[in-house]
Amino acid sequence: MKTYSVAVIGGACAGSEIAASLRERGMEVVVFEQNPLPYGKIEDGLPRWHLKLQNKEMASIDDKLSREGIHYVPNCKLGEDVTLTQLREDWGFPLIVMATGAWRDRPLKVDGADEVTDDSLVYQNPFVYWFNHYHESNYGGKTYRVDQEPIVIGGGLASIDVAKICMFQLVLEAARERGVTLELLDMEHKGIFKTLDKAGLNYDDLNIKPARLFYRKRVIDMPLVPLDDDPTETQLEKAVKVREKLIRNATTKYGFEVHPLRAPLEILLEEGSVTGIRFQVNEFRDGRFVANGETETVACTQVISSIGSIPECLSGVPMIGELYDTNNPFTGELNQHPGVYLVGNAITGRGNIKDSLRNAKRLGNLVEKGISEGELDYSAVFRQRAEMARDHVARLHEYLKGMPPTDDATRDRIRERTRELQAAHGYAGDYTAWRDKILTSR
Repeated sequence: MKTYSVAVIGGACAGSEIAASLRERGMEVVVFEQNPLPYGKIEDGLPRWHLKLQNKEMASIDDKLSREGIHYVPNCKLGEDVTLTQLREDWGFPLIVMATGAWRDRPLKVDGADEVTDDSLVYQNPFVYWFNHYHESNYGGKTYRVDQEPIVIGGGLASIDVAKICMFQLVLEAARERGVTLELLDMEHKGIFKTLDKAGLNYDDLNIKPARLFYRKRVIDMPLVPLDDDPTETQLEKAVKVREKLIRNATTKYGFEVHPLRAPLEILLEEGSVTGIRFQVNEFRDGRFVANGETETVACTQVISSIGSIPECLSGVPMIGELYDTNNPFTGELNQHPGVYLVGNAITGRGNIKDSLRNAKRLGNLVEKGISEGELDYSAVFRQRAEMARDHVARLHEYLKGMPPTDDATRDRIRERTRELQAAHGYAGDYTAWRDKILTSR
């Protein structure tokens, strides 16, 4: 059987599944991960109240990356520590798979946004990262505050999570000021009001001004439920009911507000700090959302933008607009770089649940969408991403069949350079020992 050495950029859900699937086909795989640990948005983008799911998915990644024949390189960022050209021409990899995800927040393109000079305008990805890690003893990253009545711009599942984070932080701080320590998991599971009641506190007495989520369309249009590209009337009717139920449940349990049909026009500032937002008021007319001629100005001191994630700009990786430049978005081959393929959100550039599911369907076999009784089953989403990755491996293998196998000299060179790069980052070659070391230091 022909054997090849393959580079995989990114070790999270898609990257680890790609690596394991390639290894099962006899390939030797080197996984280059930009962070110390490869958990990606499982650890840094999925809010930490999903503890059981995080543990399950991280254990799955650990199992795959600790297998013999898969070599892990931590703290190695594409475009800085290595480039695509180096990996192809100097190292000799016949195939490079980019599973880098979508980590860059889509810019909020409204008047005034570029003139904010402080943290009164915050973006979702760093905000959730802070929330997930600030409690760790050695956390040294950026710290964010949550003001009273923050405004969240969005409408998808991630924006609901951001609104919940705001409410949890406001309640935790207010309770702490009164000498009461609340548990985050209790608030998420039972809701804020029942948790406060059990602790002998009254929500109204805390003087909290709730977070407000503004969305440019109606509640029934929120992208909370994945749909087929050509849904039936029955599917659309069900989606509307589920969306309404999701929002009703969320606002009832967690206390934030939802303001539909509001599109941001301008961020109002005073000396570089946000003082409010001017919104365009929309209406649904002839199948489209259009301005009704009115505007609304809402005062606030903090705006959190949650309007989607796009791929990072990486040195040496061509882009068109917000996306990587592919010859074919179905195969994911990167333009100007034969033998370099994109998978997952690196293709679509969409870091949200709905589009990940749609991309998974387009690429191959789907499991259940995970919507039941108005709740989203995040574990189903991760299963679908694994299905998508396995399907993509079949096409990658077809590409390799047309290439000569990796010769001994090239394989030895790749192994030697891998060991050198591992050593440069303090990694001794034992994935499990490295993982335990990093987790223990937190």
